[in-house]
Amino acid sequence: MRRRRRTASKPMLLKMTSLMDILTVLLLFLLKSFVIEGEVVTPASGLNLPESTSETMPKESVVLAIIGNTVSLGDHVVARVVDASREGLLIDSLADALQSTRKRQIVLARRRGEEPQPAQLTIQGDKEMAFQLLQRVMYTCNQAGFDDISLAVLRSS
Repeated sequence: MRRRRRTASKPMLLKMTSLMDILTVLLLFLLKSFVIEGEVVTPASGLNLPESTSETMPKESVVLAIIGNTVSLGDHVVARVVDASREGLLIDSLADALQSTRKRQIVLARRRGEEPQPAQLTIQGDKEMAFQLLQRVMYTCNQAGFDDISLAVLRSS
């Protein structure tokens, strides 16, 4: 009993090591998520983007990547280059995916009580990509309601 009273009467000290660990992790998380100059657009793996001297910062938009023989919208493959090489300029599977994405954007904006923003899209494509493919992709994007189309480039130094 006496031992318990002696240990119980001592004030409990706060362990600073665990608090410092928590603060360090929190600081690293905040630094990782903080970007000074707007949003950073990460190019898809395997792409060799063209270089440009443009100083315009990218806007937040839907990202369409043309990688090898596939066309991806976000993380999902929506068309193959073989399908895109058929007659006509419209790529049907890409148009369907873009239209559903645009409808989803409009529904989300209305749920937030906001006015839907103009449809913006950024195309990431290899600098060795055929112009005819880029032309067909841009035509399809325009027909699906995406009028503001940007091409992702690397800033040359």
